[in-house]
Amino acid sequence: MGQGYSKNSDPERRAQVLKAAEKLLRHYGPAKTTIGDIAREAGIGVGSVYLEFCSKDDIVAELARRRHDRVLQAMRRAAEQGTFARRLAAALEARVIEMLEMSREGAHACDLVLCSAGAVKVAYGRFRSEELAFVAELLEAGSESGEFQVSAPFEAAELLQRVYATFSPPWLFEGERVQTLRLLAAMTDLVLRGLLARAEARASANAPRPRSAARRARE
Repeated sequence: MGQGYSKNSDPERRAQVLKAAEKLLRHYGPAKTTIGDIAREAGIGVGSVYLEFCSKDDIVAELARRRHDRVLQAMRRAAEQGTFARRLAAALEARVIEMLEMSREGAHACDLVLCSAGAVKVAYGRFRSEELAFVAELLEAGSESGEFQVSAPFEAAELLQRVYATFSPPWLFEGERVQTLRLLAAMTDLVLRGLLARAEARASANAPRPRSAARRARE
């Protein structure tokens, strides 16, 4: 069985606990939510919660993992088609948009993405590792195709991850959505100019620009 399961685990009850916990955590955050609160919201006894999870941290870890998987899935879907430059740009944009959407789901919705709770930090660390591998794969494939000029894809992916950390919570929510997406588009344009092989970079500079998320938001 996976982490947090007991031999008396029931899938329906487990889903019930997670649904109740997510509702409370979105509005009150991990620090102010207790097992008792979750049990009351789920309409079951505290003991029944412990049949599914060993602790509140296990519940938070599961929900945080799901949130981070949601971001990764959005990135992967966005990177399925087009040139490698378009795939990378679309993936980085999808990352930010998915996090912005999460922020609309409750006052503490993004506490499950990044906060001081140990369980969330573990989930975030796992997310960063998987995100790093995904971006490195894109860069490596783009280099092999001749579109990118990147000699060390993994190191380049690490640099990109540090750069785009400014488009993660809590900084992500300091400005207005349209301005954030405008800055994201400008950042991605600079990044791609550095990654593209010289001939590709010249062609890209002269080509019509696709509509960015910022432009779509203005329209």
